Amino acid sequence: MKLTINTNAFPDVPKEHLKEMLGILPYWVGEYVLLGPDMGIVNYMTERYGFGELWHFKGEVLEDGTYRYPEDPDLPYVAKMSTPNGNVYFYERAMLALPLPNGEYFVTRMD
Repeated sequence: MKLTINTNAFPDVPKEHLKEMLGILPYWVGEYVLLGPDMGIVNYMTERYGFGELWHFKGEVLEDGTYRYPEDPDLPYVAKMSTPNGNVYFYERAMLALPLPNGEYFVTRMD
């Protein structure tokens, strides 16, 4: 499993700073891929987070990974990781899009 940093969307930010923005979240996604696919990624991440249920944000994840919510500027992803159900997209401010088996995304914030 590979973490891909989206340097094209943030040309003025050093790659290492973009990686640091992600915190521990990529490690938890990696654990999920290796250890927890049977429980579903939302359940796994909720358990790892440990602060109750994750809030499900409305909006949509476009094919290129951009998060779109009406009346807000589009958010490009900072990084992405592949899982059995598709890419997890990481955004600024500890937001991430978790791929579901039906092709949709569960967008949340884990700060």
